[in-house]
Amino acid sequence: MKTIEEMEAYALINHIPIARKDFVEYLIDLINTKGYHDILEIGSAIGYTAIRLALLDDVYVTTIEYDKERYDICLENIKDFHVEDKINAINDDALNIFLSPKYDLIFIDAAKAKNIKFFEKYKDNLKDNGTIIIDNINMLDFKAHASPKKIAFYENKIEELKQYLADLADYDVVYNDVGDGIAIVNKK
Repeated sequence: MKTIEEMEAYALINHIPIARKDFVEYLIDLINTKGYHDILEIGSAIGYTAIRLALLDDVYVTTIEYDKERYDICLENIKDFHVEDKINAINDDALNIFLSPKYDLIFIDAAKAKNIKFFEKYKDNLKDNGTIIIDNINMLDFKAHASPKKIAFYENKIEELKQYLADLADYDVVYNDVGDGIAIVNKK
């Protein structure tokens, strides 16, 4: 895939969840406004968001993808966009690896039932004045295709996440309906 539009079309045709365009634009604006440089993405899929961010000046992305097939496509896309020097792609379960760097922005867009575990594992990798964003809070895309039983399960997981975030004493949490709904978490 040589263009952003080809990636978007591939994701649509193959039912691969990628971030919505308006959300990626929100991320780009946040990165530019805050002067962020180092990004951690949990859930690469085919590399759409990582590539969009790596195309910015002085932005470097570490991205983790569990699914080997999607990871391989992600690597191909990274090469096609010539951003190999700006993206470190890792094929593993994000809960099983250890990363020591600190990041300006941590973007969680992976297995929704594990959002709390991802947050707990990586919150200490956040730089001071950094931001953690958790995607798909509204689950609009998921609800359009899932069974009522799955929808109920994941709605419960989102409510657990919201309660968990509300109980954090050291973080401020704001919700925004951009894209598929996000939680924006900042250290106090």
